[in-house]
Amino acid sequence: MATAGTTGSGDPDMVLISELLEEISRNPPAIAARKLLLEHYVAVGWLDAASDNLTELKKLAPRDPEVTNLANVLQKPSEPPAQPPANGTPAGSSNAQKAAPKPSSRAMKKSSHPPPQLGGNLDSARKDLTEGYQALRVKAKFLLTDLLHLQSLQRKNGLPHLQSKNTARIQLIAEGGTVGKPARAGPPGSARSVARAIENNRNKATELVITDLEDMMYWVREPHGTSSGASNDSVRDALVKRMHAVEAALPDDLKIHCELGLMHVVHENLEKTYVNTETMLGDNVKDILRENLYVTEDNYAWDMEELAQAITVNGGVMRNPLSRQMFTPKDIRGILAHHHGNKLAALQVEQHEMSKGVRPETITHMEKLSKTLLEDQSSDQLASRHAIDEFLAYIATPPVLTNAVPDLEQKAIDGLRCPAKDSHTGQAYDFSIGEAVRDAKGNRVCFHKTGDFIRQAATYLRQNRGAPPDPDKCTVM
Repeated sequence: MATAGTTGSGDPDMVLISELLEEISRNPPAIAARKLLLEHYVAVGWLDAASDNLTELKKLAPRDPEVTNLANVLQKPSEPPAQPPANGTPAGSSNAQKAAPKPSSRAMKKSSHPPPQLGGNLDSARKDLTEGYQALRVKAKFLLTDLLHLQSLQRKNGLPHLQSKNTARIQLIAEGGTVGKPARAGPPGSARSVARAIENNRNKATELVITDLEDMMYWVREPHGTSSGASNDSVRDALVKRMHAVEAALPDDLKIHCELGLMHVVHENLEKTYVNTETMLGDNVKDILRENLYVTEDNYAWDMEELAQAITVNGGVMRNPLSRQMFTPKDIRGILAHHHGNKLAALQVEQHEMSKGVRPETITHMEKLSKTLLEDQSSDQLASRHAIDEFLAYIATPPVLTNAVPDLEQKAIDGLRCPAKDSHTGQAYDFSIGEAVRDAKGNRVCFHKTGDFIRQAATYLRQNRGAPPDPDKCTVM
């Protein structure tokens, strides 16, 4: 970049200039940043630099009216002041013209006239730049979503999958990242300094962890600017050690961001494989957006928007929709902490309240029913059928009667998912108490399996109420 003298109306703001140049390099074409930079160059008298910047702006935004106005201001012709002849020769004589040395173009620009004062102020320009950048990121997110959906449809229909070269760049713009990583002159900073930065910027904790782990990954792969030949396993081991080092310096409420950062770095850079290769809606796991990705301890990769919808349909039960196994407590905390999983916390509270709302009397009826269903070995199974009819009649008692089942308890019977597994296969049961009894009534589920589930559900409800199980009503098969 050519620069002229600094004989303008003010001193150059080097901090502003460096910030604008960085913005232009990180998020091209950065029209708003180029306009602000051009105005500042003119304001401080760096006219050659302003001309260079104007040339680029004309190429990038030829029809922008602001660019046209800036060009008119910068290129406005000026009349140099008349210089009196030193030897008394008239100014217009040919001898004077021959004697006078021809000024350089740079000197003419510097001495022609003071730089014009542009309208507006830097604060307003900064605001426009910020708002424009945010709008660009929003557009990039919509474009990236459309690109990923298009690629998914191409795969489903057997069409050749043409990966756009700009997809990665669009994703970086949408996520506010940078295009490419600069070469590091040395290893990453201390884990304690990273932890301090995370504590001071809690709302960007995961992003800071990702940045630090990526720096570590690049250092392991290219410690001195040349490839080290490290395998993905070696890189992952180094990342895990780094994660634990940062995690040890963080308070408990921020430790989860270390694992989330490692999850994203490994997913995006180390070709990690999962139990599932597609999401529940058939999209490729590799195409899940960073903001939606979550990997559970059973090595399933989820689009959290899809997983939250599946758990909601299942009444808030924290069960893996694909393996039918319950999520671990750690996974449950991670799912509820995700912005797509926040609404599931209300369903968890509702499930807990329902489990507390079943009276001991109803639990006793459940234990009696399960005992009959498990012990009935007759060919006609009349005892089991009569027990089911009695239980259905009990829970359907009209509210007007004195012995009616309360509304909260009826809601629990129909909506509560008690944690239970098939005693023979280990497969998780996936129905409520009411659904199980009605399925048995309609011969959709065998009586013994229903009895197995009702027995476990009764035990779970008694434990939640703090009441000991009734040994005369509950028989374990």
